[in-house]
Amino acid sequence: MSCTAAGETHFSPGVQLFPLPQQIAYEGKNSGCVDNSGVGIREAKISAGFRDVIISCVAGGFGTGSGSGIIEWTLDDGTKLSSQVDLRIDHTILNTSSVSGHVRQGPFQEQSFSGEFTTALFGGAGKCTAGAPFGGVRNAAFTGQFSVG
Repeated sequence: MSCTAAGETHFSPGVQLFPLPQQIAYEGKNSGCVDNSGVGIREAKISAGFRDVIISCVAGGFGTGSGSGIIEWTLDDGTKLSSQVDLRIDHTILNTSSVSGHVRQGPFQEQSFSGEFTTALFGGAGKCTAGAPFGGVRNAAFTGQFSVG
């Protein structure tokens, strides 16, 4: 099972010029999937949260961290199912984070999760450094892909 992903990333207290631990929340929207499982999944929406991830505008990118998430699957007939996943950010290069983990509960239980997510932290005329003096950047778009199995 592989799916594209897109949505909004939220940072608290906000990404600034100097490194600070952030709470990160990914709020996904429905995106298309390629279902090779035979379940009949048309699309999925991923939402995830990570704690104490060190980020700054100057250093760029994200640190590593652990968290959890929910994947809401939409079947071909419109039925919705959800999987709970345990996740970790393994490493980050620039704005792209590699995330891995496993499905804890729901469809695809005990199967592996892997994904890459790019956050537009530095987009739009130096967004990160421009927002830093005003409490930091608190929201940015993300795109990416993930697979289960």
